[in-house]
Amino acid sequence: MNRVVVYFLLPFVVAVASVISLILFWLNDLLRPSWPAPVSVAFGGALIAILLACGVAFGAVSRTRRVRRSLLAVALVVIVAAGFAPWVVDFFVRGQQQAAEQVAGADAEMQFQSDYLDRSDDVDDRIANKKPYTAQEALDFLDFAASADLSWRSLPDHTPEAFTLVEQAIAGGILDPNALVPPPTADSPAVTVTVAFYDKRIRPSSPSTIEKHAWDVLQILVAKGADVSSPDATQLRADLAKTVVLGTGRYISLK
Repeated sequence: MNRVVVYFLLPFVVAVASVISLILFWLNDLLRPSWPAPVSVAFGGALIAILLACGVAFGAVSRTRRVRRSLLAVALVVIVAAGFAPWVVDFFVRGQQQAAEQVAGADAEMQFQSDYLDRSDDVDDRIANKKPYTAQEALDFLDFAASADLSWRSLPDHTPEAFTLVEQAIAGGILDPNALVPPPTADSPAVTVTVAFYDKRIRPSSPSTIEKHAWDVLQILVAKGADVSSPDATQLRADLAKTVVLGTGRYISLK
């Protein structure tokens, strides 16, 4: 009777506890889009290890006393370890991902600061030398300003200083919201920088999902004298007449 309890009931109870641990892990990550490959391997391997270890423990009954005790001890260790394996692997995988994200975030912040300083110096030089941006250069500048919010990467939101730079460029006469962007094909009409920016950053997802800071840039252009009366700006005018509804994160919608 004691042998049955030790070699059958004990491994079974420990195996049930380990399986419960695996179920809790699965429930904990139920909303996760997908598991990293190491975690999936650890989870599947844990289930197989539990089954095999239980088989070893059950089969040890027929062995000599010394052998069956050794096999039971090994089987119990494997079963317990299997129950925690996905948790441990996931912990290390998340740690590596977090470290990689921190490195990428630091690189992104350094890149932005470098780009911002270059653009700030460029604005000062162009104003001093009365050298305006071309329409395409202006469009690139506006893209930079609209993308200056790095808070989605847990970094600072740099839109205030970026928007100030845009306003400085407009006030200094080097960025014209009404400059014409060369058309992609010879038979298509040229549009203003403002309309081109709208068509690129806002129109494709309007009115349901609009980048908040792209909308802010558009508002700056309109406030600084952008001409939105042309036929190409029909949809733009319609969106400007709508009410802004704040959404989640970096997005807004129009009603």
